[in-house]
Amino acid sequence: MLIQYLIKQSRKPSGLVGRLITNIWSSYFKELSLWAIKQTTIPNNSRILEIGYGGGSTIKKLLELDKNLDIHGIDISKESYQTARRIHSDAIENGSVKLRIGNVANLPYQNNDFDLVFAIQTHIFWEDLKQSFQEIYRVMSNPSTLIIASEKEKIKYHMTDYGTSHELKQLLASIGFSKIEEKQNYKWVVYVVTKSD
Repeated sequence: MLIQYLIKQSRKPSGLVGRLITNIWSSYFKELSLWAIKQTTIPNNSRILEIGYGGGSTIKKLLELDKNLDIHGIDISKESYQTARRIHSDAIENGSVKLRIGNVANLPYQNNDFDLVFAIQTHIFWEDLKQSFQEIYRVMSNPSTLIIASEKEKIKYHMTDYGTSHELKQLLASIGFSKIEEKQNYKWVVYVVTKSD
């Protein structure tokens, strides 16, 4: 029962435990966020979406690039929203960061809206992976890049469908992504996914 409860909290943090988890995430995932960001070139003035911003560690690293980025984030958890808003209050006030509560399977953004999308340690929890990636594809501009990163162990633990690199790459290609590059180290995996004609 405890394990199931913690898995549920990882999917959608809530209440006191959820607030604790999102604060832990801010520190725990900062190295993974930095590694994922380094996998692509980010031009000045890029319009970026992070799906599942959690405690806000990726947004923090993006802001530190000092590239006048227009950063948007969506997360299913109210606790994540509150934590990230508190951490990035100055950036939200000056308009460089805009956060929402919402679901990846039904993104509240226009078609062809973003130059770069990050999904770090989140796709392993999505209920409908195909629908979610279709939505991401819809809101990405042409050309644009999607960065998917996760701990390898969490993929094995949480994903029954599309749990292998081959299955995930097949899914992404079927949606229309033109190039899928995989990189690994001893504990993480990242997919650099391109949308282009």
